[in-house]
Amino acid sequence: MSNVERFRKSAVLFPVFLLILTTVYLAEALSIRSQFGEDTIVGPRFMPILIAIMMYIALLAVLVDEWRKNEQVSANSSFLRPLMIVVATAIYIAVFRPLGYIPATLGFVVALFLIFGFERKRPAFFALYAVAVTALFYGLFAGIFNVRLPPVLGGF
Repeated sequence: MSNVERFRKSAVLFPVFLLILTTVYLAEALSIRSQFGEDTIVGPRFMPILIAIMMYIALLAVLVDEWRKNEQVSANSSFLRPLMIVVATAIYIAVFRPLGYIPATLGFVVALFLIFGFERKRPAFFALYAVAVTALFYGLFAGIFNVRLPPVLGGF
């Protein structure tokens, strides 16, 4: 592997790594609660969430720029699928509380199935498997692990 190829690979892998870290950071920022009074729009978690959003925008700009450069070099973009998974996960984290477990997880499972091309030609099986995976994980978390999940349209 030449130095140019190594640089191009690191120019994609490092931003993807930072996207994963930003997703973890955002998940933790969403769990911050005000010690005094109610949570408001501008509270103790406002700045971490704003920073995470700015980081997503900056990293996506870098990845799109690299993708455009790599499009000329190679028609096969190996980083596109992991990027789509990170974006789907970030959206899942963002909508988990407001929508609740079932709609958020069902949407996330559908997104992952689409990303991986699972059962695209058989929509009935696609829907059945998406509902089954959502129900299975609901049973695991709520039933076996006793995790309190947000209700449908659960809010903050």
